[in-house]
Amino acid sequence: MRHLFLLFRPAQRRIAFPKPLDCPPGCHYMSTWPDHAPSTWRESVAITSRTVKYMCRETLGKWPIGDIAFGIKYHMKHQGTIQHDYAGKDSLQLKGDETVSELMYLLNYLRLCFYFSKRPFPEFLQYGGYCQDNVLIQNSKARLLRPAFTIVCDEKSRSFIIIIRGATSIRDRLTAATSGEVPFRHINIQKGGVVNFVKGYAHCGMVAAARWIAKYAVPCLNKAKNQFPDYEIKVMGHSMGAGVAAILTHILRERKEFASSTCLAFAPAACMTWELAESGKEFITSLINRNDMVPSFSKVSADNLRSEVVGSSWLNDVVGPIPLNKLFKAINQHVAFLQSCLVFMSSSRQEVRNDADIALCPQPIISEASINSRTSFLSTTVEEHLQISSSFKNPIREFSSLSFTSSEKRPTNFTPKRPIKLNSDPSSKEHKQLFPPGRIIHMVSLPDLASKESIRVYENPRSLYAKMRLSPDMIRHHYMPSYVEMLELLIEDLTNKKE
Repeated sequence: MRHLFLLFRPAQRRIAFPKPLDCPPGCHYMSTWPDHAPSTWRESVAITSRTVKYMCRETLGKWPIGDIAFGIKYHMKHQGTIQHDYAGKDSLQLKGDETVSELMYLLNYLRLCFYFSKRPFPEFLQYGGYCQDNVLIQNSKARLLRPAFTIVCDEKSRSFIIIIRGATSIRDRLTAATSGEVPFRHINIQKGGVVNFVKGYAHCGMVAAARWIAKYAVPCLNKAKNQFPDYEIKVMGHSMGAGVAAILTHILRERKEFASSTCLAFAPAACMTWELAESGKEFITSLINRNDMVPSFSKVSADNLRSEVVGSSWLNDVVGPIPLNKLFKAINQHVAFLQSCLVFMSSSRQEVRNDADIALCPQPIISEASINSRTSFLSTTVEEHLQISSSFKNPIREFSSLSFTSSEKRPTNFTPKRPIKLNSDPSSKEHKQLFPPGRIIHMVSLPDLASKESIRVYENPRSLYAKMRLSPDMIRHHYMPSYVEMLELLIEDLTNKKE
């Protein structure tokens, strides 16, 4: 482990990714968040190190063990049914022949994505009715910020189809976890010229993946377009692949020859800010299934959820009936102590604030005296701190809320000779709320008067996905078989009502 740490740290310090050209003045761009895929193994190591550190800080560094083990479950129990939130007065219910045709269209391409993601490539070709000559690009092996994708020529629909696979491997999950926000712009070009210019922020890993795919897809599509100029371009994917597909569609539509490109995003991840997501309503269709959590999962929504869980009264209802109460307290105390010792992890209670408040805080400075005081503090034993914590009325809450800041035992009249500034970090800046892209179609299952489930489909406003809503089946509803099953039931139900 020591040799691995020594390998990660120098690589992370030496390698700095250039600031993007479209970064607006005054933006807090972190040089360790890349906007392109790594080209060397050192860049891959630096990105992996940065991502793992970011994941640890956002999970173990902020969520106490009690909130993870009991608070989230308590929150889901008292939250109730969340399906009604997606079928409110601001939602538009879709009916009629056009809705059935659109759902059948979506089901056909969803199955195509399923065969590419979950089946061997020959089975995918057989299901789609393709031969090897129809394959323009095949990249079935995913790497960091380089997802698996393929481009096929579909003669039936007279289109070129780009399918991007979701997160099915560790490298794909690292791509999805590289979730810092980077500046992104979109120039919507139509026949009359430039009609819209939109600036915003997008998911770092997905932007890098989309630009890497565009690097190889654009020359290939240019050559294919010269041979078949009337063919359209359709980009699609599931989960992380859907977010990459949406960003890739924005990139492709900036070229006149690809201005008619469209995108089908199944279970898309929250990947772009409001302005960018709204600008894609004409050419991006996002499909969401019931309690799927991924379209509303972002840094800001996760912080808001943590605030709700921390502020809830789950402790009074849970701690009493637990037979292993003492063991639970001891575990929580040890975890809180370890969190305070790790420099890159922050206190969970101290950071229950709005991101805007965090952005207004001045940059902290650690002096030599504070470093010495922290060193002397860390030299004390764990038993002494556990004895101190035993005097609290509620050791689970109050011990985990301890925060050892840089200003502890700091002399007021001391001027450091060489002040050490903490490294700037995206978590200390104002984070941007990310949303699913384009037009949003949500499949909902509601109980009716006969105690049976009524399946409906709505076109929802984007504001509904600014909040994370937890459910016991939120993970199961994210998988593609659940999407296929729900689409089939919905098409059957709408067809029967029509007859």
